[in-house]
Amino acid sequence: MNKQVSTIFFDIGGVLLNIHPERTLQHLSDCTGVHIDEIKNRFPIDVHQEYEKGNLSNKEWFLAVKKTMPQPCSLKESDFWQAWKLLLGQEKNSVKILKKLNDNYSVWLLSNTNPCHIQDEIDGKFEFPNLVDGTVYSFDVGLRKPDEAIYKIAASRAGSIPERCLFIDDQRENIVAAENTGFIGIHFKSYKQLQRDLYQTGVLTN
Repeated sequence: MNKQVSTIFFDIGGVLLNIHPERTLQHLSDCTGVHIDEIKNRFPIDVHQEYEKGNLSNKEWFLAVKKTMPQPCSLKESDFWQAWKLLLGQEKNSVKILKKLNDNYSVWLLSNTNPCHIQDEIDGKFEFPNLVDGTVYSFDVGLRKPDEAIYKIAASRAGSIPERCLFIDDQRENIVAAENTGFIGIHFKSYKQLQRDLYQTGVLTN
């Protein structure tokens, strides 16, 4: 056990859960007849970030995506939310590691996400939300990684300080930002690599 570390934060998408943006784009294409590449090129990334910061309602997010499509657009709201659901895949093997850690550490989720995915999908259908002590979601705090302020809020919510926190994420820029605030960072690439890195830091011992 690493006595320096008291709290471990996990990202969700790409770390604990497979994500499939291509499935979402394909379903939108199938429903509208718009080529998948055009949908991808028109996707409103800036608006999506505002949605993840809690600045748009679910309805406003749907309308924002529909507005970017070639007009007139026949996209139905029910079809849109079905496409949005398809973004989430199955739990990853790394959930096994999460189980090993929660006996000795305070384990939290720290994710850029949206209320629809959390409330309608993740909370009721997956095991990992039941294995953590708390959550810091972008839409709850009005901030997204890699904004350094979100890491400071996360440490505070967990009753810790950044220097005693470890953060696991699949996006390098998010790790760099966490390390800039004092966190120990592990850039997730695979289950075996994460396991190896956790042993090397002394967080996992058996």
